[in-house]
Amino acid sequence: MTQTAPRLSKTKLFEDVLDYHPHSGQRDLHQDRTRFKVVRCGRRWGKTFYGGHEMTPRVLTHSPYDRSKPSMGWVVGPNYTDAEKEFRIIYDDMRKLGVDKDAIRFVKNSDAGALHIVTSWGAEVVGKSAQYPEKLVGEGLDWVLMVEAGRHRRPTWGQYLRPALSDRRGIAVFSGVPEGASDSSLLFHLFNRGQSSRYRSWMGYKRPSWTNDIVFPGGRQDPEILEAEEDLTQDEFDRQYGAEFTDKTGQVMKEYDDDIHLGDFDYRPDWPLYLAVDYGFTNPFVVLFIQVGPFGDIRVIREFRRQLLDTPEVCADLLAEFPGLIRVAQLIYPDPAEPDDTRTMVRELRIPANKNTGGPLNTRLGLIRRALKVRNTHLPEGDPERRPSLMIDRTHCATLAWEFREGYKWPERKREIPKNDSENPQDKDNHGTEALGRFFRGHYGKDFDGRGGSFVSTANMNG
Repeated sequence: MTQTAPRLSKTKLFEDVLDYHPHSGQRDLHQDRTRFKVVRCGRRWGKTFYGGHEMTPRVLTHSPYDRSKPSMGWVVGPNYTDAEKEFRIIYDDMRKLGVDKDAIRFVKNSDAGALHIVTSWGAEVVGKSAQYPEKLVGEGLDWVLMVEAGRHRRPTWGQYLRPALSDRRGIAVFSGVPEGASDSSLLFHLFNRGQSSRYRSWMGYKRPSWTNDIVFPGGRQDPEILEAEEDLTQDEFDRQYGAEFTDKTGQVMKEYDDDIHLGDFDYRPDWPLYLAVDYGFTNPFVVLFIQVGPFGDIRVIREFRRQLLDTPEVCADLLAEFPGLIRVAQLIYPDPAEPDDTRTMVRELRIPANKNTGGPLNTRLGLIRRALKVRNTHLPEGDPERRPSLMIDRTHCATLAWEFREGYKWPERKREIPKNDSENPQDKDNHGTEALGRFFRGHYGKDFDGRGGSFVSTANMNG
């Protein structure tokens, strides 16, 4: 016999049937009927329980927009493993409701793995990964739950999932721990939308960990919260437990996005070529090949890395591997702390060096960040002129891209902070970024506006 969903109020369903008792920080969110809810929360707040239980009533009913159709919803994580936890909450809820296993059919789906169930009344729940967003198309949805929203990219929502909700006027919930205050972060972008009175169908909520009065009965002064505060840096504590959008946490280059900043770039003879250098021996010795176009376009077309070689040996390898590029390079932008190595490179490669590549690390990182920002944002998505000044070759600069994406990080724990250096990121997995910063400081001085491209505002060269 076909089973139908029982009719219960949400509160009675949660407490009397599912034995789910929301804590004080969750209760009002469950009662909120706003179409799009954005929840920035601390760790151990209970986002998995909140998100899964929030969607269970929707699985038990027909589509609110078209009562003749069963509901259809997706749980979308950055990866499948992220989506699985909330998916399992929904499945377990249905079993607690007495829905027989025979009424819940797991569907083998190449896109969703085992995270796809269909009930006897036709409702579907699918766990999805945003790793390949082009697969997130094609279906009309009643609801979407985007988990770990701090790690999602903005195009995943705007280009792929938002259109799928239009046919059925579907709802969406976004939850996650903040990953940083960056416009490239989906959680940051949508939370700010939820705070604006201009977007009446959106609401943003901030829920620190200590609003979970079940796990942390002492609130902000709970011993577990205070112990975490002692261990973590202030920025990291504010992010992980306070649900704050902070700058000095996680990846340093928060503006970076593979989908935006990677491309395929060969050498262009009509653009000047420069070398940016970070010296090393045990650490990598890095050389970046950089071209600058007449309208502010900066392209890192190749990277070269060696370890356990001295500078003359590195120069020999450069001449052997890139003889044509070395012959046309116009300037070297080196680390000024190693003048002997710079003299060796100038002599061996016969390329002059720029001296003005020093100064504070924050200045150099700030110049790179400005170049990572997308220009011409008034143009529509996909317009070839809507792009950042700085782009990187995806094939020949994979390690530099990795540094930007995840390698170069801020300290997470206080013991990771070097003595008297609380303002800087960790000094590791950053050698390509260091070389690039030398180029920006030497080529543009202290200011980069993204318009010019061939001037050297503070250049001081030697032969």
